[in-house]
Amino acid sequence: MGVNAVLSRSRSAVHRACLSITVALFMALVAPLLAPALPAQAQPAADMVLRIAAVVNDDIISVYDIEARSDILIASAGMPDTTETRARIRDQVLRALIDETLKLQEAQRLDQTVTEEEMTRAVRQVEQQNRIPPGGFEDFIQATGVDRESALRQIRAEVAWIKSIRVLFASQVDITDEQVDIVMNRLQAARGKPEYLVNEIYLPVDNPTEEARIRQNAERLVAQLREGAAFPPLARQFSQSPSAAKGGQLGWVRQGDLDTALEQALQGMPEDSVSDPIRTVGGFHILHMLDRRRTAEPDPDAARLSISQLALPSRGPKALSRATREEIKTVVRQNVETCEDLNALAEEMDVPNSGAVGSVPVARLQGPMRDILLGLGENQASEPLRTPNGELILMVCDREVPGGMPTREDIRERLYQERLDAIANRHLRTLRQQALIDIRI
Repeated sequence: MGVNAVLSRSRSAVHRACLSITVALFMALVAPLLAPALPAQAQPAADMVLRIAAVVNDDIISVYDIEARSDILIASAGMPDTTETRARIRDQVLRALIDETLKLQEAQRLDQTVTEEEMTRAVRQVEQQNRIPPGGFEDFIQATGVDRESALRQIRAEVAWIKSIRVLFASQVDITDEQVDIVMNRLQAARGKPEYLVNEIYLPVDNPTEEARIRQNAERLVAQLREGAAFPPLARQFSQSPSAAKGGQLGWVRQGDLDTALEQALQGMPEDSVSDPIRTVGGFHILHMLDRRRTAEPDPDAARLSISQLALPSRGPKALSRATREEIKTVVRQNVETCEDLNALAEEMDVPNSGAVGSVPVARLQGPMRDILLGLGENQASEPLRTPNGELILMVCDREVPGGMPTREDIRERLYQERLDAIANRHLRTLRQQALIDIRI
């Protein structure tokens, strides 16, 4: 097939988010009938199911629920599975389960169910946040033998809570142009000053009588983190901040974004370090400082390039003659205008190592390839780069450069989410204060 025919076909191709815990109540009623038939080794597990740890309004949290969630936390955070570890995290796990129960109850009151599609999407997001490949969640369940329903319950509660908050409050949040202007002006004033990439765990103090207990829990979490426990699972389990759903990720924060006490702590923290518990008006914060940069200044070395390429092999089973390679180069120069064009041409030619490469960090590029790619504009084809097996034509499809000034829409969306998150925190605090919570362990 001639190159012009190939290009013609290529360009035409281009244009073409709970297992019900009330089961424990049922088990408590029928236990006298079932107990004699249980094998000896099943008795401890049955005892945990039958023992009530807490009652939240009309729903029961069993000792088994606490143990199952502790299994997940220990496995995902990489903590030692010892009696001491389980004793340290029990109160924290119970509080998290109480909050989850309140969220699920509120979703039920509002008739907000979670579909299988929403659960699949939420599980995929958990995998992405933890940098594990698709299917890694199920692999984790199989490898560790933890209770799958307990893991899914936590995800389900967060999805249901987000839907409930949107139903209740989304229409009440309105971000004005003046509010966006204030943030834009503040960013301009802070340009060049340090900002920090931060994860957080937030433990609120709703009642002054609980302060000593919550401080102790925060100190235990810090100890676990400094002993090597992973931050995201602990944040997802224990943090009461909206960032908990993202493993504690706050993203990049700058001067004026956080409480003064938190900003002062960040200034003295080295990269990849965990702070002591920091008391603010609302409660205790634990910060994980990952990186720092300058506000509103692009960081080219941290950029990622989305790349496509077309290989012109001069050896091997797919080798092209010199004349054919020259003809293809001419066609690319004259007619290929986008990455879609280049990808379609690569597909039609059926040449190995051709087509979309994906997103590549600039920091990993070396030698002539780095120089060529950094010098290209988007959808601009490079001059052929000589390789041991022939030549390579490169094209930058997209360039993501972190830093710099955000757009007005980016700021508006961030303000909207921050406002909604604050309302969600207040609503959960209200539900907690109004609930009938009977802790029995």
